Amino acid sequence: MLMTGLGSGIDYEAMIGAIVAAERAPKDNQLKRTEGMNSAEMDALKEIQNTINSFRDKVEDLNSSSDLEKLKALLSNEDVLSATVDSNAVSGEYSFDVTQLAQTQRDQLFKVSEGSTFSKGSISFDSVNIDIATLQTDLITKENDKKQAHQDQVYKDIADKHGLDVTTDQAAIKDILENSANSDFDQSRLDSYNTRQKAYDDEVTRLTNDGVTIEELQSAINSHPDNDGVKATLVRSGDGISMVLNGKNTGQANAIGGVSVTLAPADIKGNTVDITQPENGQKNLQAAKDAIVKYGSMELTSATNKMENVIDGISLNLKDTGAVNVKVERDEAAVNTNIKAFVDAYNSVIETVNTYTKSSEDGAAALSGDSATRSMISRMRGVIGDEYTISTYQTLSQLGITTSRKGTLEIDQKKLDKALEDDFEAVSTMFLGNDTQTGMMDEMLVILDDYHKNGGTYDRRIDQLEYSNKQIVEDREKLDERMEAKTLYLRNYYAKMDSQIAQMNQTQSMLVSMLM
Repeated sequence: MLMTGLGSGIDYEAMIGAIVAAERAPKDNQLKRTEGMNSAEMDALKEIQNTINSFRDKVEDLNSSSDLEKLKALLSNEDVLSATVDSNAVSGEYSFDVTQLAQTQRDQLFKVSEGSTFSKGSISFDSVNIDIATLQTDLITKENDKKQAHQDQVYKDIADKHGLDVTTDQAAIKDILENSANSDFDQSRLDSYNTRQKAYDDEVTRLTNDGVTIEELQSAINSHPDNDGVKATLVRSGDGISMVLNGKNTGQANAIGGVSVTLAPADIKGNTVDITQPENGQKNLQAAKDAIVKYGSMELTSATNKMENVIDGISLNLKDTGAVNVKVERDEAAVNTNIKAFVDAYNSVIETVNTYTKSSEDGAAALSGDSATRSMISRMRGVIGDEYTISTYQTLSQLGITTSRKGTLEIDQKKLDKALEDDFEAVSTMFLGNDTQTGMMDEMLVILDDYHKNGGTYDRRIDQLEYSNKQIVEDREKLDERMEAKTLYLRNYYAKMDSQIAQMNQTQSMLVSMLM
């Protein structure tokens, strides 16, 4: 209840508001200041942690021999094959002669005119056997089952709608469906029902009189439970349609076995193509073959046209027959890119840290004077500036990578290119180390793991700051409760005062009137 001040004419609400605001201000300002500082510090820590995560990814990349010692393959004829190489490959030249590509088996089963249907005969291969007469019977049964299922569903829908039992009230359900005099009759429902039922009957009539279509025969082959991936396709030409059997995979081991077709002209309705002619009957179109590649006096074979690790670290993808020379050499451009990515990621960490630790005229930075961040940067710089005696190149500066006045790294590209060209292994050893000593990347990972991993230095601090801000929310709620209680107390106090002033004013008015 608000204080009106009718008795005294005093604006008590404004007075109470000013008193409460004055009492609230110091604590409220303290909470806002602490919350703001916590949030700014959290944002700074998260931003630095993100750059550390990115930097660590680049360090891991550079610490991988596959990325640092990247190789590339140069081909004399890219139409014959493509090649991929990994770090296990040995630099040098390799000559290949592709004499045969791997291919799948492909057989024509028969050729008939478009629209032909079949009533007898059989098709067999591998473990698959399709008897056309049996297929015809199965398809008829399937259509009859679909017809019955449709009727059952319509009857069930009517029973559910009108509270009938679909088993014992069949006559009543049928009357609702078909009798136009029934109050629950629905002509559109009956029309839809009759259309679907007639469609099933028409299919049964067609199958009974004409037999199965070539598409139904194709579907039966492809969906047969014993078919292990062989596919029947339909190939149309000007004078007919051929059913072609295609092997699942390339290679001699994947040849289709026992292909057999039994079809009599009398068992095919609507056909005008003479299937007794060799070109229209069963015949092999393409044999299953392995790929064959000559490597010197050696003959390399593969069931597929992709030859994985055919020579240590070298994989081939065959495209055509022919000779090709494959030159494997170090991909210095890719190595340069990886080193540059490492430098850029390191610089990003330094620049982000500078943003949040260096104060300006506008005020102190969120992490100004932060000892943990200073320690991290100091340790990273120690790794960058250290000497690695395991390598001919012992420092980054010898590779042309130096530290600027801002603390970031700069690359002298010509010097780096020369170092890679003169002694690539020494560059690799400095970064990766060897069997007895760790390299620069391992040393850097040790430091980054303290800040990158879950539960690391920054994660713990962020958790603490989040907890502190939750406490501030609770403190603010408690402050609100105290100020609300204070407001109620002051309203009650001033209400009594206002009442007393009102009584005094009445007494004064009465005395004045008596004297007059």
